[in-house]
Amino acid sequence: MNVLRGGQVFLNGKLVSTEIAFDEHIQSIGKDLDGKPIDCSGKVILPGMIDAHVHFRDFSQSYKEDWHSGARAALKGGVTTVLAMPNTDPPITTLEMIQEQRRRAEQSQIHFGIFGGIAPENLARLSELAAHVTAFKLYMGETTGSLHVARRSVQREAFQRVAETGKVLAVHAQQLDSPSEAKDLEVALEYAVQTGVRLHLCHVRTREGVELAQDAKRDGLDVTIETCPHYLFFTERDLERRGAWLKVNPPLTAEEDREFLWWALQEGWMDILASDHAPHTREEKSQPFEKAPYGLPGVETSLPLMLDAVEKGSMSLARLIEVFSTRPAERFSLTQRGRIEIGCDADVVVVDLKKRDGVRRERLATKCGWSPYESFKLTGWPVMTFVRGKLLYVL
Repeated sequence: MNVLRGGQVFLNGKLVSTEIAFDEHIQSIGKDLDGKPIDCSGKVILPGMIDAHVHFRDFSQSYKEDWHSGARAALKGGVTTVLAMPNTDPPITTLEMIQEQRRRAEQSQIHFGIFGGIAPENLARLSELAAHVTAFKLYMGETTGSLHVARRSVQREAFQRVAETGKVLAVHAQQLDSPSEAKDLEVALEYAVQTGVRLHLCHVRTREGVELAQDAKRDGLDVTIETCPHYLFFTERDLERRGAWLKVNPPLTAEEDREFLWWALQEGWMDILASDHAPHTREEKSQPFEKAPYGLPGVETSLPLMLDAVEKGSMSLARLIEVFSTRPAERFSLTQRGRIEIGCDADVVVVDLKKRDGVRRERLATKCGWSPYESFKLTGWPVMTFVRGKLLYVL
């Protein structure tokens, strides 16, 4: 039995001076607990982060990232659970590919979930696949790989079939050439009204999109709203200056949208923060803009970025934990994660809220070897990450 001692623990929405005793699970919380002490003096102990949107590549794209390198990056960033997207090469659309994805993920020591990809050819088998995936993903807009489903009739059928499984349906609804995110999201929201599916909107990044989804939620629709750090820290002006290095899908937007996202996060309008970790090599991103792929790495920098935002007063620590740990666990039925409670998995991250350091390329764990935040100096860094009670990262 280990005991985290000397730090402040995030319990029930606030920091409390107490101790945590654990093996694979949290066994007790209190004072003067028995066990091998781990000194956390001056540090803060948080539930492990849950990144509900990562692309760990592997298979034919293992040169960009694989489960080993992706997991190392996650652990360094205080992330103890990742949910992996299905637009790999080949895609995760069959039971055989789901099982192979699981086999690779199980070797990484991190908690994981798998999104089942939806394509016209597997619609009739979604009920069979449901028992083997955490959720499903539908690409209504263009994406890396072969999973773009453009036909409205197929989209509508996908919503209906996922609704029948009871699983969450995550959607990439935004069209690359669309002038209005809200109009794209409106299609998905209407399908959800018609079918009763449990809907998750990925990477929402405009004021009109957030407001539309929030209105649907107020009307009783079962929908959660996700945004990503790059929409909080960059705008289309940065894209003009830095080119393909900030080429993401959906694209960066205006400063007014960025400011609104911060407000919406703090006010509870956003449900989930996720990195959309989408690594590509430096060589690929160095190509002319039109040829460079969409996406950027982020799983190991998301928590430091947001802790720095907490230090600057842009959002509260309680809201950060809610959107980056508790709410993802609730939405995707990860019942023993997302909070520090007796009986929960001993997935915790110890952070130093006073540590100030820069994002440095030579320190990155991601295989792609670069970060769009390399010029950032941040206050607040993970120093220890435990998964199932095992210390898997220490600064």
